[in-house]
Amino acid sequence: MKRLKNGLMKNPMLSFLMGLKGNARACLWPEPLWGIPYNLCLPYASLYMAALGLSPAQIGYVASINIVSQVIFAVLSGVVTDKLGRRRTTFLFDTLSWSVPEFLWMISQDFHWFAAAAVFNGAWRVTENSWSLLLIDDMKQEDIMPAFSLTQMLGLFSAFFAPLSKLAIDAFGLVPTMRVLYGVTFVSMTVKFILVQKFSVETSVGRRRMEATKSKSIFRLLYECKDVYIRTVLNRRMLLTFGIVASYSLVTTLTNSYWSLLACRELGIAQGNVVFFSTTKSLMTLLCVLFLVPRVTRLPMKRPMLGGLAMHIAAMALLLASPRGAAAVFMLLLSTLLEAAALSILSPSTSSLMFINAGEEERARVCGLVYGTVSLLTAVFPSLIGQMAEVSLRLPFAVCIALFVFAGVLVTLLSSMPQPETDD
Repeated sequence: MKRLKNGLMKNPMLSFLMGLKGNARACLWPEPLWGIPYNLCLPYASLYMAALGLSPAQIGYVASINIVSQVIFAVLSGVVTDKLGRRRTTFLFDTLSWSVPEFLWMISQDFHWFAAAAVFNGAWRVTENSWSLLLIDDMKQEDIMPAFSLTQMLGLFSAFFAPLSKLAIDAFGLVPTMRVLYGVTFVSMTVKFILVQKFSVETSVGRRRMEATKSKSIFRLLYECKDVYIRTVLNRRMLLTFGIVASYSLVTTLTNSYWSLLACRELGIAQGNVVFFSTTKSLMTLLCVLFLVPRVTRLPMKRPMLGGLAMHIAAMALLLASPRGAAAVFMLLLSTLLEAAALSILSPSTSSLMFINAGEEERARVCGLVYGTVSLLTAVFPSLIGQMAEVSLRLPFAVCIALFVFAGVLVTLLSSMPQPETDD
């Protein structure tokens, strides 16, 4: 046992985790309280909506409402984070964007409840910005991608609890089980937000930005964003980053919305067995984060990102080719393994790409404006693709393939550009 412990501590990711201090420790160590319940609920979210009477098109409408909300909150995120500080903004908007909608999902009855929850949940764009800055503001640049990889990894321990959700669904049914899971998630996430607030401190950059903005109103700060935005969109590196982040964001939305529906309705997988694939995905991703990502971080961006995109495209192609019945299990398993390996690379790479390319002092506003633009560009697509899903639940995954082919072209163009002399 001691040998196993010593071997694990030699792993770069685990060693990095145990060596965290300050805000990095305060942000990441409580992360399982968010990630574990979130990942337990996620595989069944669309099935839960369908069980309460939502059609595939209505599920698409909910996704679009959520993205429109994200647009509004993403634009506000930079100025709010600078005005209130990284720490205070994170606590307020974590509560608004996760505690409130988790409670609403727990008691939802029909489309209107999910639409209301989607509006609140869109505020996660604010806390995505503020929490990420609370995590990385005082961190060395070379530690940013490992930190985001750890964020991903710490939520994957849900795989060890996922079989409990299958047993509960088999015993009590989908809807009662999901109501309990959402209730547990509401409590767990709220505790996590309180712990981050208690053990973190405002960052050095955050204190400077609070001082610089204390005499300015939110409206004036929003008006001043136009100059930041113009500089950002005229920067070719940022335009290419826009496209990569937008493609990844939309593929994530579509996969979360329609994967379980495709598996159950068109491929004949029992609802309770969805957990088998989500558990496999989590375990595979966890292994890749531990043993693949440390090698990837030493490579230039182009190779790992193109490799991740290629694996994800292959995973989606297997979904499209899967027959109905027993043969679907093997195809879905192989697709799940490929998708997990791809996400272990793409998720931290995409997250860190934006923060690395933004200047230190303007990270909050630049990232907020970028994510607002990304959300705006992708807002209409889930509703349109929801109509396509009414024809066939395979069509959203054909769109995912096209989006990641496009992203691959953008990654190639971005990697061919010379590195900027400064990050500003």
